[in-house]
Amino acid sequence: MARTILVSLVSDQTIPNVLFIRDNPPADQYLFISTEGMEKKHIVPNIQKACNGWISKNSKTILVEEDSLVDFEKKLGETLEVEDGDHFLVNITGGTKIMSLGAYNFFTRIGSSSIYYLPLGKNHFRQVFPIIKNKTREINFKINLKDYLEANGVTIQSKAFSQKNQLIRSEEFTTKIFQNFLGDSNLPIKKMVEILRDKKFRDKKNFKVSSEILEIIKPMRDLGFSPESSEKFTREETNYLTGDWFEEYTYSLIVNTLNKKDEEIGKGVRVTRGEKTSNEFDVMFTHNNALYVIECKTDVADNEEGKLSQLFTNTLYKASTLKKDFGLFVKYFLFSVNDFSKLSDEQKDRARVLDIKLIGTEFLSESKKLQDFIKSM
Repeated sequence: MARTILVSLVSDQTIPNVLFIRDNPPADQYLFISTEGMEKKHIVPNIQKACNGWISKNSKTILVEEDSLVDFEKKLGETLEVEDGDHFLVNITGGTKIMSLGAYNFFTRIGSSSIYYLPLGKNHFRQVFPIIKNKTREINFKINLKDYLEANGVTIQSKAFSQKNQLIRSEEFTTKIFQNFLGDSNLPIKKMVEILRDKKFRDKKNFKVSSEILEIIKPMRDLGFSPESSEKFTREETNYLTGDWFEEYTYSLIVNTLNKKDEEIGKGVRVTRGEKTSNEFDVMFTHNNALYVIECKTDVADNEEGKLSQLFTNTLYKASTLKKDFGLFVKYFLFSVNDFSKLSDEQKDRARVLDIKLIGTEFLSESKKLQDFIKSM
């Protein structure tokens, strides 16, 4: 009986394999060509998990030496059982260059095969064998945020992830804060946050509501903020008052502009890789099968003259580690209520080298310009 066998070359970049598997109809068998190094990193189980695990029972893994065409031919020739009528769908995007060459040479010789690869930054597969006139195929499948993260081997903190779309205050109220922060409320709110952070107010649960604290948060109370309880602030409220309102504003802006579904986007997403300390990302979403991360900072300047703070440097450093954790298909943005047009050439070059897009008041203060930029992401 003729079978369809889907072949994936395994490497650290898992997303092309997940997209190829999930964009095709179910196959009779899933063949992973991997290496000892990738097996130690549990790459194949990560791919299977991101495919909801349903391919595991029909999967087979062949281990090859990553830099040997001879070994590639030998291992596949000895292990792969080919029956009359079998058709191979081969994705050569992953693996090493030697593995890609080996797969192309092997599967173009053994019978009925179609070979594809995913160009970096594109949302289509290109067919490289057999050569046809219309050789690109758009990817109809859309990966959600949970599957994207799990494919890259990170652990999601379930409780926090289940609350990733909950707003602390209404979208209308948060928009009101943002609009006032662009104007007369900017300095009073900044000073308020500075005092609250000195008092270790942020991320505290059941922080007592006192006349002193109510006076400190007067800039927010003047805009209509009041704690839900007359006795204690919730942890969510302490975080909202010390800057998370801007995270919520950005989250709602992305949802509305790009029509994001709940499963595609989250705010305050906490993830862990291995035994490392967990990281939290302000706004994270999938779009056109790439991962977008937005860090939201109300201010990254040390003083009124706009000199950049250590926070700016730390944010750039955090961004530089993302491609290692989340693959090549990640796009990083820093949203901050600062005028980035005043940056020095050296500072702009640092962000450019790290592939970080800086979005400051030159965009944030103009609604249409900002929405047009988001739509072009």
